[in-house]
Amino acid sequence: MTHDEIRAAIGADPALQALVPDTVALAAALSEGRKRWKPTEIGVGTIIEVLGLAAANPVLDALYASPDYRHVKPLLEQGRLRLDVVAQAGLLEPLVAGGLLTQAQLDALVARAKEPAPVAEYDVRVAIYADDGSLRV
Repeated sequence: MTHDEIRAAIGADPALQALVPDTVALAAALSEGRKRWKPTEIGVGTIIEVLGLAAANPVLDALYASPDYRHVKPLLEQGRLRLDVVAQAGLLEPLVAGGLLTQAQLDALVARAKEPAPVAEYDVRVAIYADDGSLRV
């Protein structure tokens, strides 16, 4: 989060305003649930591990049979499909719309490509305190 985003979040949330000037508590509250994409390569094995064999088989069959995914097959076989890239691009959503994956299964796969994105206490401190030590929020 930028310093402006931190100030805006605090200004819009009375619960966060109540934490001022506790920068540690503010950073923890602002960090809660924040995630960012991380480079994640997957292959057939990961799909089977996450979905289970019974659910993975029809998904993999559909991916291999569809001309839309013809370039995905070698990446899956080599374990080099960038999950973070295809998930961000929405390339897996048609599998949910087509009934091959449930939203929960897609979410389980996508969770592999996300990691916590905490807000640093220092950034909160810089955002809420002016150079003279006065509060900005």
